[in-house]
Amino acid sequence: MRKLRILCLHGFRQNASSFKGRTASLAKKLKNMAELIFVDAPHELPFIYQHSPPDQNCESVQSEGSLPFINCNRKFAWLVAADYNGKSDAEWKMAKVPFDTAQYQQQTEAFDESLQRLKTIFLQAGPFDGILGFSQGAAMAALVCAQQRKLKGEIDFKFAILCSGFAVNMSEYSEGSISCPSLHIFGNTEVNDRQIESRASRHLASFFDRGCSVIIEHDLGHIIPTRSPYIDDIKDFLRQFLQFNT
Repeated sequence: MRKLRILCLHGFRQNASSFKGRTASLAKKLKNMAELIFVDAPHELPFIYQHSPPDQNCESVQSEGSLPFINCNRKFAWLVAADYNGKSDAEWKMAKVPFDTAQYQQQTEAFDESLQRLKTIFLQAGPFDGILGFSQGAAMAALVCAQQRKLKGEIDFKFAILCSGFAVNMSEYSEGSISCPSLHIFGNTEVNDRQIESRASRHLASFFDRGCSVIIEHDLGHIIPTRSPYIDDIKDFLRQFLQFNT
């Protein structure tokens, strides 16, 4: 059987490299079933800091009177707030207010640019059997699922895996109206995932046809779980698509 090719969309203020690192355990446990392909979102973000925040992706730490870090990896987004000023000039900016865990609710702009990026990726690096999105990447993937019929021939895939997702700009869609087979993975209480509320992920799942959607709830926070029984459920979902690749 040919392995499933799954396009992976990272979360807000991440990049393909960091998301690949965070999902290394998942990729290892799915190595006989799937190949994960990681890409950067199109919208580059400025570096925002408070007082000496730790960041494992940076090579230097703050010295007195200097910027917090140098040589940091660039960060990207699929959706941005209305006051987004375009491509980052890579300068550091002090946060005007404390970081708000509900900021994702204001990041609703620039879908068309991100959709065009995905069209190019499917053309140049496809085909893909499925899309996996994490956090804001899941919100972006859900919007693509909602337009799947309209995008036929440009963005074709068989399933979506939406992890810690939430709905953005989906007011025109009704409950159960999205027929794309989907797997929804999220924390089962407000405490366990402090970045995306579980009710937000459940709300997103409600837009998908229950007849072809699966929900996995876990107690491990804002991550994609890879221990049993969760990884077994993920594999069970993927097996139904392997039959088409014999």
